[in-house]
Amino acid sequence: MQPRILTYDLAGAGDPLVLLPGGLTGWLSWIPLQGPLSAHHFVVRVQTIHNELGSEGVVGDVHYNSFTERESLRLTLDELQISTADFAGWSRGGGALLDFALAYPSKVRTLTLIEPAAEWVLDESGRGATLTDPETRVAMKKLAGREVSEDDLADLLVFAGLAGDAATVRSDPSWDQWVAHRMALSWPYEDVDPARRDLANLADVSCPVLLVRGRSTGQWEYETVEVLAEHLPDARVVELDGGHASHLEKQDEFLNELERFLH
Repeated sequence: MQPRILTYDLAGAGDPLVLLPGGLTGWLSWIPLQGPLSAHHFVVRVQTIHNELGSEGVVGDVHYNSFTERESLRLTLDELQISTADFAGWSRGGGALLDFALAYPSKVRTLTLIEPAAEWVLDESGRGATLTDPETRVAMKKLAGREVSEDDLADLLVFAGLAGDAATVRSDPSWDQWVAHRMALSWPYEDVDPARRDLANLADVSCPVLLVRGRSTGQWEYETVEVLAEHLPDARVVELDGGHASHLEKQDEFLNELERFLH
């Protein structure tokens, strides 16, 4: 699959702030925060290809990869004539922004990563094997390019820290929305440049980085932030009450921390 300009929504004026979503409901997750942020920034809320097509029920293209995602973001910035911006990404969006910053450090003024999905960080640190159940990893990879069942969805929500257990997740108020977008999970995110994924290369991300995690999040998300904080040159960690979506659970606190960081 070739890179293309992403679907985007614009709001506000000022310095550009680009928002990348998580891997399930996509850019909908940023809607509650876009309005307040647009009071001080030119907010670019983007919808990644896998979220857009997956939310339409399209099964993942097995040729979709990190290059497609990274270069699609670059093309979108070029379309908007944005040479440098502040960036914020949650979960898979955070992982994608970390890849983007490694490839294009000069384009990134600041980076806000909310529990980024960057398993390679744990693997390179030696912590991945003890924190992530191998069977879960295999199950997640098997979702690529095939129909995602409700059982698959429930298992992944537990793994991601968005639900306590698969038996009760169907009673969550967000369950129907998650079900509607579940095919986004069938889109793979294989890296095409594994040499870049080396902890030593994080030293090249010289911009200020805000790392956000929930106090009750899963251990692998917690430790991913921990490893990044140890290896990024200019990073600080903020913890909020809540789990994997703590920035949505505690929106006011998150917005205060983000505005303080950006100014």
